Amino acid sequence: MPITWNISLVTLSVLIAITGSFTALTHAQRMREIEGRCSRIWLWVGGLTLGVTIWTMHFIGMLAFHLPIAISYDVQLTLLSVVPAIAAALLGFYLLCRPEIRLSQLMGGSVLMGLGISVMHYTGMAALRMSPPITYSLPIVALSVLIAMLAALGALLIVYASEKNGWNYWMRYGAGGAIMGLAISGMHYTGMAAAEFPLGSLCLSDTSGIESDMLALLVSMGALFLFAGGMLATLFDQRMVWQKTQALAQLQVVNAGLEERARQMAEAMSQEFRESEARTRQILDEAMEAVISADQAGRVVGWNREAERMFGYAAEQAIGRDLSELIVPSAHRQAHRLGMQRFVQTGSTTILGKRIEISAMRADGTEFPIELAISAIRRQGCYLFSAFVRDMSERKTTEEAMRIAAVTFETQEGIMITDAQANILRVNQAFQDISGYSAEEVIGKNPRILQSKRHDAAFYQVMWSALSTTGKWSGEIWDRRKNGEIYPKEMTITAICDGQRQVANYVAVFTDISRRKQSEQEIFQLAFYDPLTKLPNRRLLADRLSQAMSASHRDGRHGALLFLDMDHFKAINDTQGHAAGDLLLVEVAQRLQICVREGDSVARLGGDEFIVLLEGLSSQADEAAKQTELIAEKIRHELSQPYTFKEGEHRSTSSIGVSLFRGHLESVEDLLMHGDVAMYQAKAAGRNAIRFFDPKMQTALDTRIAMETDLRHALEKQQFCLYYQLQVDSHGRAIGAEVLLRWQHPERGFVFPDQFIPLAEETGLIVPIGLWVLETACAQLKIWQKNALTRNLTIAVNVSARQFHQDDFVAQVQRALLESGAKPAQLKLELTESTVLGNVDNTIAKMREIKMLGVSFSMDDFGTGYSSLQYLKRLPLDQIKIDRSFVRDITSDPNDAAIVQTIIAMTEALGLNVIAEGVETAMQRDFLDKHGCHSFQGYLFSKPIPVGEFEALLTGWP
Repeated sequence: MPITWNISLVTLSVLIAITGSFTALTHAQRMREIEGRCSRIWLWVGGLTLGVTIWTMHFIGMLAFHLPIAISYDVQLTLLSVVPAIAAALLGFYLLCRPEIRLSQLMGGSVLMGLGISVMHYTGMAALRMSPPITYSLPIVALSVLIAMLAALGALLIVYASEKNGWNYWMRYGAGGAIMGLAISGMHYTGMAAAEFPLGSLCLSDTSGIESDMLALLVSMGALFLFAGGMLATLFDQRMVWQKTQALAQLQVVNAGLEERARQMAEAMSQEFRESEARTRQILDEAMEAVISADQAGRVVGWNREAERMFGYAAEQAIGRDLSELIVPSAHRQAHRLGMQRFVQTGSTTILGKRIEISAMRADGTEFPIELAISAIRRQGCYLFSAFVRDMSERKTTEEAMRIAAVTFETQEGIMITDAQANILRVNQAFQDISGYSAEEVIGKNPRILQSKRHDAAFYQVMWSALSTTGKWSGEIWDRRKNGEIYPKEMTITAICDGQRQVANYVAVFTDISRRKQSEQEIFQLAFYDPLTKLPNRRLLADRLSQAMSASHRDGRHGALLFLDMDHFKAINDTQGHAAGDLLLVEVAQRLQICVREGDSVARLGGDEFIVLLEGLSSQADEAAKQTELIAEKIRHELSQPYTFKEGEHRSTSSIGVSLFRGHLESVEDLLMHGDVAMYQAKAAGRNAIRFFDPKMQTALDTRIAMETDLRHALEKQQFCLYYQLQVDSHGRAIGAEVLLRWQHPERGFVFPDQFIPLAEETGLIVPIGLWVLETACAQLKIWQKNALTRNLTIAVNVSARQFHQDDFVAQVQRALLESGAKPAQLKLELTESTVLGNVDNTIAKMREIKMLGVSFSMDDFGTGYSSLQYLKRLPLDQIKIDRSFVRDITSDPNDAAIVQTIIAMTEALGLNVIAEGVETAMQRDFLDKHGCHSFQGYLFSKPIPVGEFEALLTGWP
């Protein structure tokens, strides 16, 4: 049976399908954007709109369909056919109500909608009630259903998948509505093509009284009215949401503006700093912010261009990823996720609606500071978070620079800022502290008020010339404080230019260097002057001597160097203390300065050694020598006068060595050495003397230096040996021996102690040498203990003052006894008077410690020094040894005899033993024995001999 179509109605049906589909899809989107009851209302509205759209398109499409017979529709069945369409649309949209839509949901929705369209179509076809019934081509029917499903899937893909591809609203829903409308229309007309009407078929439905065109118009008007109402509702709802978002954004902008204004008002900086800050704020205000949107699961759904620039991810790289992995530093990710979960579950938050400063992370892993504001919108039961991010790196840098500048301005350096006319604009606290002027007293005035008048006009002309040409001047300048005090300062002035390269300001930064100047002066004093006497020291003397030699070379005149040393100065320190010694040195310095001429120099080398440098003497050597001798004699006489201290009067003398010079014939070092040699020659002559340097002195000095060198190696080369001198009692029995040190030099031969012991004392070598003597003597005692002939002998060992006063001397004695195994009672240590009287209390304590070991003490050379009976009675001595100088003339000199008798009587009174040394005749022995001295040592019995000869002597001794 032939079929005809009303093209106008066909076109109308297609437009109805597209318009209704567009309206239904926008309703479905509103369903996804909001939550709760409103979301369900939009679901029903969208499903109803799409169902009505399908039914209306089908109804108008059927009205456009004509057969050569009268046709009509079953009204109830026709109306009922809208139910599956509405149901399918509701189910399809329900699957799409989630914020995140997957492909499976799209496919399920498209299947439901395609089935709904198909069921509605074939139900509507059944409303024709044709007899015989309509037949259908099953392949075409299947094709119609497939067209409905695929077209519906295409429409949903465009609407929902293109959301992430940057399509705008009208493009997405316009294209989606068009395809969905074509799905409905395509299915309808394909389904009509599948229908076959046999010839002679009749329509059994009652005929409607309304014309098809009029009925189509009425249905279309009703549908369009429904669609228009839905669209208006959608637009109104979107408008309300948009106004809410705009209001929130405006509030945030207002809040940011208020914060910025408060910060601006709180800052009180200089004009330059305020302008810089204003420029910085302007840059920050005009910069675009990064705007990031994320769902409640933390996945990115929005990412603008500023976010791309700021964080280094393109939008397609960011969208769909976990936000915390993109921009949150690893240390804060857990807290970020827990915070989002807590907000979603409880609605409780501490950061929403606030601007906070935190750190963020770029794509390259670097962290940087940001200012962040977060808002949350609930759509379709889910939260959508929007973050507004501002990069704070530049502002932080600026703030730090300004903070540093502010801190720098208030440093300990004085800072003064002036305008181009040099009028003071600002000063810091350090300026006020240094100058004494307050800021109010100097602002607006010229820095000339600080001038000290020490600098002339030329000085300031040079300063301004440097500022004009280079824009900078640095140097030292003297200014005046408010109290009138003039002080030095180190200052740098810098010219600051504006944009036109014109000087706008001058900035002066200065430091008070008064202390530095004082320190430099003190350092100079310490470096070139003796702190005790305030005389030049060796360094300054060397410089002056070098200048004097140059002057002598120019004018041909001689100069002289006087090398002075105070005689017996050590005795003053030892007996009266170092304070008295220092007073003496100060007095000596003053007397020396009185004795010399103007232009001559007096210096102290150290200790009690002084140098007098004489210049401008005669060009004739003999005349120069006479001039020098007169000055030297004047000095010697002046220094020999009594010195008065609190403790009483003291006398001292000096030994003076003189070395003449002319030009640069000798070096500074040689002149000093020659003066030193001459001074020692004066001491050798009996002290309190003047000696001029001659080559013989240098020869003696060279000999002494050579001996010192050999002496330093004598111990390690085992060149020392011990000699033993017998000690006997009044019955002639051997009671012990005194060990005496000898030096067997491979070239010098046999060297006696009086030739090298003083040198060893002076150089300190006496300490290791004395220890070797002690250890060797103890070892010999151990050997003698195995022999009946020698087991009861004692050995007397001389101990020098320097050795005795070593901190570990007691330990040395103890170690020597333990290592050798010798009996302590057979060891006797001989000390001189100067040794025991140097520091009496310390000496007594040390002697008692040694006596506790079992060792005894003997005082050697008694009577030759400055013995004090007060100290003598306190000393834990066992024996007194009478010096050989008293024994030598004991039988011929009544004075010596009286002294010896007194010593013997004193020892008896103190309960001490006594022994005499230097006994060479029987008469001397008998005199001593008669007056109470019963122990002897001397050539009458034996001279000092090696140990082998000593033991042989004992074998034949009675």
